[in-house]
Amino acid sequence: MELDLNGKVVLVTGGSKGIGLACARAFCAEGAKVGIVSRSQANLDRAREVLGEVAGYAADLGDPTQALAALDALEAELGPVDVLVNSAGAARRTPPDELTPEHWRAAFDAKLFTSSTCSIRR
Repeated sequence: MELDLNGKVVLVTGGSKGIGLACARAFCAEGAKVGIVSRSQANLDRAREVLGEVAGYAADLGDPTQALAALDALEAELGPVDVLVNSAGAARRTPPDELTPEHWRAAFDAKLFTSSTCSIRR
């Protein structure tokens, strides 16, 4: 598919595994300059072996300070972000009898609010 993304900067949160990794691979195939973020440096390293030339940043995007530091590093390396794909948000597996409102909130925050930290500049 030709999406005219050659040279565009793409940030994929949660880009080291699963759907995020698949998205990063697709953007690389389109010629984009891709940066991925993961909480785990080991996962980033494995993803970069698969993806090749991508920038990788370890950060917990639930922490606004870490999220902005990753975004600043990505933009310093690749340039301003043109496309943001939010694939971060790993919910902790919790047995139903242990599920609390706090578990729900943490999962919701991880899926919805990590992208706002990356998309809203200071």
